[in-house]
Amino acid sequence: MGYPIQRIPRPAGEDVQGRAADRARLLEKVAIGLAHEGKNPLHNMVLHLQLMSEKLASPELKGGSPIEKHLSAMRDGIGRVDALLRSFGDFAAPQHLTPDLGAALKRAFVLFAYEARRASVQLTNSAPATLMVSSESLYLGDLIAHALVVCIEHARDGGRVAASVQPRGAVAVLELRADGGVGNREQALPHLDAARRLAPEAACELSIETPAAGGARLSLSFLHPR
Repeated sequence: MGYPIQRIPRPAGEDVQGRAADRARLLEKVAIGLAHEGKNPLHNMVLHLQLMSEKLASPELKGGSPIEKHLSAMRDGIGRVDALLRSFGDFAAPQHLTPDLGAALKRAFVLFAYEARRASVQLTNSAPATLMVSSESLYLGDLIAHALVVCIEHARDGGRVAASVQPRGAVAVLELRADGGVGNREQALPHLDAARRLAPEAACELSIETPAAGGARLSLSFLHPR
């Protein structure tokens, strides 16, 4: 069942409090994932540094291939930490960003990767890495993040979440689909409500389907300037 976008006037104070509560829910999950995801590659880098030290001290060392393997692992770990921290910095201060739908989706996938693994949900993203849309950057990232969390919760315990972008004339439609798993509709509700509130602010037409059989389908439509 789809839900039409309808902007309901509310007192200014209530809007501010509602947005703060919506963002706090996301920041709590992001902070947990940031602590976990930042620790793992750093621990891996320390391990490979130790192995490099041992190999460099070994008189039997011949050639550079064993060292290069560890250097490659270190570079990969450093890249993961850099991407994670950069994504978190952009998420925390979105006002300087351009309204890039592809980048906002990629950022959400990075920030909520741990949340998905913790929920035993597989994520796939086939959307373009960058796609400019007519939106408001201050709300675009939060909207996509809430929509992704909605799908993760609906696919909890063994499901899948897939993201794709379908061009429809002057409109770009982001499709988020959650299938399989057990799901937890109750945990998804606050994020679903937040997505409905944020959609008009982000100049987005939002369609939501939550079939009785399970899963969820979210379509987010944005004008796509050419």
